[in-house]
Amino acid sequence: MTRMKTLLLSAVAASSLALAGLALAADDHKMTGVLIDNACGAKQKDEAAAAKHPMACSKKDSCAASGYQLVVGEKHYMLTDKGNDVAKAYLAKADSTKVTVTGKMDGDKIDATDIKAAAEKKS
Repeated sequence: MTRMKTLLLSAVAASSLALAGLALAADDHKMTGVLIDNACGAKQKDEAAAAKHPMACSKKDSCAASGYQLVVGEKHYMLTDKGNDVAKAYLAKADSTKVTVTGKMDGDKIDATDIKAAAEKKS
């Protein structure tokens, strides 16, 4: 009986850990849009306008100091401090501001854990 009880408890514990891991992974969101500094992003109406903003501007110290955001359609999502660090690292070697951001959402803020160039859509 004790062996069966131990086996059952082990199975329940393993299942709980697996479910907890799935719950954590489910919190990650992926969104594709235009990465832009907050100072200039506030002046952009939508993603199309933000896409015309020069990447060199977002790399300037004065603009970078304002933090970053992702513009998706007409919605602006600010990055957290940690997300801003990820954005700076991405922009240091980037060829495009059209990106896919992975991270956790907190209201209209993204706690970005990864930023990659978005795949080009083929027509």
